[in-house]
Amino acid sequence: MIKPSIIIFLVSTLILGCKEERKDPFSVIEVNVTNHQLLDSLIIYDKDMSWEIKSVLRFKESNIVIDTMNILENKLYQIYSFIDGKQGELGELVISKNSKIALTLDEKKLFESKEYSGNFNLANNFLAYSKKHQHQLSETVRNGIEQEELEILIDEKGVLINEKGISLNIVDSLRTYVKLKFREFSDILKQKNTKYLYKESLVSTIGNNFSFIDIDNNNISLKDFQGKYLYIDVWATWCKPCKVEYVFLKQLEEHFSNNNDELQIISISTDREFDKWEKYITKSSIEGIQLYSGAKSDFVKFYDIGALPRFIFLDKEGRVISPEEIRPSNPELLKKLESTVYNNGYN
Repeated sequence: MIKPSIIIFLVSTLILGCKEERKDPFSVIEVNVTNHQLLDSLIIYDKDMSWEIKSVLRFKESNIVIDTMNILENKLYQIYSFIDGKQGELGELVISKNSKIALTLDEKKLFESKEYSGNFNLANNFLAYSKKHQHQLSETVRNGIEQEELEILIDEKGVLINEKGISLNIVDSLRTYVKLKFREFSDILKQKNTKYLYKESLVSTIGNNFSFIDIDNNNISLKDFQGKYLYIDVWATWCKPCKVEYVFLKQLEEHFSNNNDELQIISISTDREFDKWEKYITKSSIEGIQLYSGAKSDFVKFYDIGALPRFIFLDKEGRVISPEEIRPSNPELLKKLESTVYNNGYN
């Protein structure tokens, strides 16, 4: 993790290396989006100020948006995209008092197309270049690759980023900062890839050797459902996205209500406290098969459950079809379940 003191020092050095700005604190940003379809907005945050919003650029009316920002500090700010209501990190950019910055984006390839002009264009394009390579690495390991291969790719990307900084004549402070950020990103990515590889190794293995308790303290085993496909919803009462998915999960249960002999949908809670889960189930009148696992069970360890919600798909013999299945809110899930249950193929 990069220490805040290092970031402050590096960014301060970067800004001091640029031209002195006028006293007017207002800055202007203009964003031009090509191939605009689903991009709702771009939001610029000040992470150091409790993620204060500095600008919200909305693209409902036009693909070209201009906004004025009240910038009091010369430093790095964070930019995020909202596409179809979902937030995604786009990277960082340097903004100072009285600066004018223009950004062009192609929605079909956000990271590859980012190009800045105006103040700090070299620094911002260098930051965008590094973020592009981070994104490419993330996409590469989405389904897991061999760790040695990943390390080779990381080294290659690191060299490219360093050479780009030299070719653009980027000040040493920013090059050092980007190098540290890339190293931090790479370490996290290696850990994620290890998890991806582990999840991939679970496919086709027996995944139903686990027992839970229901709201009446009865022991229920996944083996009790052998002979049916199992779509498992792993959730917790504190998880807001889980509650969003629950609406779609109920629709899915209704859709397959006449096929309970073929497909069973169950929900398993990883709440730390049984009582909290029990009260929530009772108060909210949650129906269906509701089981309690707890946060540190063998089930949680076997499936390496971290972020929630998580969905798991098992075949009739209890073998793992997918340790991280599509969410109910994704229309593709219904197609996959129908094709599997009715054996009519899924593309």
